[in-house]
Amino acid sequence: MKVEGVDEMPSKLAVDNVVSKLPGVHSARIVYDENGEMVEIHVLADISKPAKQLVRDIETAIFASSGIKIDRKIVSIAQISLDSGDEEEASVIRPYQKEEVQGYNFQLTSLETKATIRRLDITVILDYEGKELEGSSIVDVGDDEKYMAIVESTVAAIRDVIPSFRIEFIEKLEYGMTEIVMAVGSSLVNGKRKREAGARLCKKDSLNDFALVVLEIINKI
Repeated sequence: MKVEGVDEMPSKLAVDNVVSKLPGVHSARIVYDENGEMVEIHVLADISKPAKQLVRDIETAIFASSGIKIDRKIVSIAQISLDSGDEEEASVIRPYQKEEVQGYNFQLTSLETKATIRRLDITVILDYEGKELEGSSIVDVGDDEKYMAIVESTVAAIRDVIPSFRIEFIEKLEYGMTEIVMAVGSSLVNGKRKREAGARLCKKDSLNDFALVVLEIINKI
């Protein structure tokens, strides 16, 4: 993106650092296309500021530091309360969209794992309006990223109802002594792909959180 009056494009790292250091922001990831333009900005923040204000701060900070005017629609904000002491308390706000009645109500029924010497079989069973949905995945027993198999199993179950649903981004973050899973998913709504963000505090040794963050996203689309 060429900006009038700016002779040299700032480094991606410099822009990332500006966003990450904003008050209330705990983590930020900026996705660039092949031309070096920002196409997605994913931010994990606390609840000290309304999401709309935080998006305006991000827009202003990027413009002031780089001369680049971003489209606010590329910003996804996930907000989590880290001061309540309640591991279940996690809220996610998608800015610039009116709250809508949720069209889906997927519930996690069970998450089963079966290990052999070489592999781990993962099966996720969901309830959707009284209908049982099942998705499964297989991963090498020595794979450190078993949570991705859980995400794949959950998405596979959802696709029995919503074939267009997919997870576009997921990452486990560390904040102090706390682990947080943050994800972005999307599905076709009225012919257009709609995206939502989700975040969840991870319990110790809990695999369910990776399935539950996926359900949080689809139930908001």
